[in-house]
Amino acid sequence: MMRLTKGLHWLAAGILCWAIVFASTQPVKFFADQDWVRPGVMLILTVGVLLIWQGGRRWTTRWSPLTYRRVLWGVAGLIIMTQLIVAWQFVDVGRSDAYFVRNQAIALAHGSTTWNHYFAVYPNNVNFTLLASLSLKLMLGLGLNSPWIALNMLRFIWLDTTLVAGLTILRRWRHWQPGALSLMVIWLVSVPVYAYALFAYTDVLVMPIPIVSLALGLWLTKQRGWRRWAIGIGACLLISFGVLVKSNLIVVWLAAALIILASGWRQHLNWTWLGMLLLTLAGWWFGFHLWATTAGYQKQPQTALPATSWIAMSLNPQLDGQYNRADFKQVEQQPTAQAKQATAKTMIAQRLQQLGLNGSLQHLAKKFRVFWATGDFDSFKLTTQWLRAPNWVLQHQRAVQFWLVTWTQTLFLSLLLGSAWTWFTARKRRLALSYLALIVIGLTVFHVGLWEVEARYALPLLPILMLLGSDATATVPSWTWCYGRSRWLISWLIILGVGFSGLSILQTSQTTMVKSQIVARQGNGAYFQATKTALAPQQTVTLTLPANGRNNQLGLQPTGKTGRVQITVRHAGHLVKQVTGTTNQLATITYPTQTAGQLTVTIKNQSPHAVHYQVARANYNQASGRVTTNTHVYWRYFVLNRTTAQPLTRIRTIGLNLLIWLTLSLGLLWWQPRPTEIDV
Repeated sequence: MMRLTKGLHWLAAGILCWAIVFASTQPVKFFADQDWVRPGVMLILTVGVLLIWQGGRRWTTRWSPLTYRRVLWGVAGLIIMTQLIVAWQFVDVGRSDAYFVRNQAIALAHGSTTWNHYFAVYPNNVNFTLLASLSLKLMLGLGLNSPWIALNMLRFIWLDTTLVAGLTILRRWRHWQPGALSLMVIWLVSVPVYAYALFAYTDVLVMPIPIVSLALGLWLTKQRGWRRWAIGIGACLLISFGVLVKSNLIVVWLAAALIILASGWRQHLNWTWLGMLLLTLAGWWFGFHLWATTAGYQKQPQTALPATSWIAMSLNPQLDGQYNRADFKQVEQQPTAQAKQATAKTMIAQRLQQLGLNGSLQHLAKKFRVFWATGDFDSFKLTTQWLRAPNWVLQHQRAVQFWLVTWTQTLFLSLLLGSAWTWFTARKRRLALSYLALIVIGLTVFHVGLWEVEARYALPLLPILMLLGSDATATVPSWTWCYGRSRWLISWLIILGVGFSGLSILQTSQTTMVKSQIVARQGNGAYFQATKTALAPQQTVTLTLPANGRNNQLGLQPTGKTGRVQITVRHAGHLVKQVTGTTNQLATITYPTQTAGQLTVTIKNQSPHAVHYQVARANYNQASGRVTTNTHVYWRYFVLNRTTAQPLTRIRTIGLNLLIWLTLSLGLLWWQPRPTEIDV
């Protein structure tokens, strides 16, 4: 058994070592994160973070328990305050799958039993939609007609159970000081935590499950009687719930089943718990099935996309294993379930033959890169438009994203190193670490080896990295060589590293020129199945579009047969531009630069036939978020500010960020602890 658990630990650590290579040298650039510092700079910044980590540990381990507890409460207060501010200031409009889920959930909350065709094709999102409808019904019942801020806060509360569970585990492992502070600081500055708390989709529900289930399992072993049964049933319900919300969580369910078998073999747990896992999974399945049927949902086997289509999509040699609309349409347009299966199987066979052995290995490496190389887990692809967001963020999205991605990636690399260390050196806690190792191995094999892959599918692994990285804070040997005679040499190396990083980032900034900024958009209505509206001959429609910054270009989305239209653009009641032409010619309109404010756009159809534009049909306002009782039409558009090309980020911003990094590194390197700490 010891050899088996050690093998699992080393295999999981080996996966993380490969992830370190990809994350430091080949981060993904074809998703939302376009701008990256050079690999050398990333490694230098990561070394700095590790020095800060070591110095911080050296400092905090000398605190008295009372001082440490006070600091923990202070960081907890910062976490709560930051989450409240983010939940209040940022409200996601919903896009792609989340848009369909939210729209359908509102309809269900209002009593409708008619389901969008989307759910016939993607039945995997039905269960989450039912849960969303329940929460919306409660919110609307309380009179909240725009409940998104309240739901943001609820998602933060749910995610914070991960932090509480992690702290409980660290206390159980006797690595509370400094492990607890490390975990809380990581949680405080983690971009994916905030991003996914704002994104109303399945990812946020399943993210806590691995760590919370582990905490419950450890708690269970110390209980007896009814408490033991209550905790155990709760853990089984949680793990099985994850499978019904997101199917790749079957990996967590299987990991739990294997640990129960191993624990039963060692007489720590009764194998009865394996039956409980099966019963709770069956119970959740039956409960959701009954709920969906009551809500009017009926499966359509001839319409649903077969599982093999995702495997075929993942093997597309022109891509790196991610979702592809052309592949989706090729299978989806087949008339029967048998035809869909046959098409998908043919695609799989053809692509495996085309790739061959060497090509397949290279393709797996590409998929591994997508799954493991991005420390923000593709956070910035989640939302492309907001119901609410600070103007300074909207005006400097690219620069803000660049710095957030840079610091998030350095933290991610540090967590990978710390987690690999924990697995390589573990001598105790074998079953607990094996459970986490099975999840890491299982999700990697599932998505890299078999299924379609996206960076966000790895999100349940982030809390595992946070926990094991924080645990490493207490187990990695102190870098005593940093604090002796070599301190001056290390200091000069840090200064040289900062200088090199500054010059490199400056060069990256000046060669990456930002030529336009999106200051407003409504992008729903095209994903999965384009929705359009007709403008009859001589009919006029007036649109009121918010513009959150300076703007000089408007884009609309005509579709189908072209026709002659007249478009008038006004800003604050003043005429800005009036143009006449075909719908395709006027898909993009450039006008004199205007300040932030509302644009009034009037479109008149001057052709003898109807013209069509893409729209979103939604049960909530796409600009304000207010829930409506009826479906309304919201035109697709974007408003741009095209300016003279500007560098990616300012020189003073580069200097400020690197100065903070340099100050923390040198400060903790040269700080000398007192012989005795006095608690104040």
